[in-house]
Amino acid sequence: MNWLRYLLIICCVLVTPLATAQEKVTSRSLSIGILPYLSTRTLLANYQPLAIALERELKQPIQLLTAPDFETFVKRVIDGEYDLAILAPHYARLATKEFGYSALLVNKTPIRGILVTARNKPLSNINELRGQTIAVVDRSALLAIVGVITLADEGLMEGNDYSFVQTISHSSALYNAVSGKSRAALISYSTLALAPAELQHEAVISRELAVIPGLFYIANNRIPVSRQQAIKAALLAFEKMPEGQQFFEKTQTGGYREPNRVDGELLDRLLPETRHQLGKLLH
Repeated sequence: MNWLRYLLIICCVLVTPLATAQEKVTSRSLSIGILPYLSTRTLLANYQPLAIALERELKQPIQLLTAPDFETFVKRVIDGEYDLAILAPHYARLATKEFGYSALLVNKTPIRGILVTARNKPLSNINELRGQTIAVVDRSALLAIVGVITLADEGLMEGNDYSFVQTISHSSALYNAVSGKSRAALISYSTLALAPAELQHEAVISRELAVIPGLFYIANNRIPVSRQQAIKAALLAFEKMPEGQQFFEKTQTGGYREPNRVDGELLDRLLPETRHQLGKLLH
């Protein structure tokens, strides 16, 4: 009997640390970094239903995080400060190809890049941007990169014909255009749709510049593949919930889809300029 008791004691000693380790995995907060395309207050309020649903499904605390600006956010992604990140597609492509992340899902609604001005001072033609400033959230933002290409096709060159003014969010860029601080702003259509009614009324869309894939959800590869799949399943379950449907309607993001080859081919063409604009962050 003594040897049986001894064997039981040994088994308990071996199993207990494993159970404790598993508890630590699920009790540690899962950090989700959100690209600061809107104000911090708005972002955290908008994404709170998602956090609540994930916490319930995964049985793990969820911590929503953002950053004061795009550059700081991208640096934190590169440094691995987030377990998950919700971010623009070109940043996501860079992170998955070079910095140890995996793409889980993409928002169904594409990002529509639009050029807006004050309603009381619309553009009659694109050449009225010569010698003017265009407000953007960040020069490395995908809308800015695609905007430069589109405007160049129209004969307008950055630096020679117009210049960009960086702001802290798409909302701030919109305000710059409406208030006259900048001649125009390059923002996403969802930013205009989510803006306060008075700001929407004072703005007018001059033209649509680009349609690009929606926001990507990516996971840091320090998270085991099985756990990444559990997170993905929880996100897809949230999409079908009433609160999930309300979330997608409020954020204008349309639900989830799988990343595909077409996304990759498009974003790979934009990677050289993405790296160029991020510059020292990547070194």
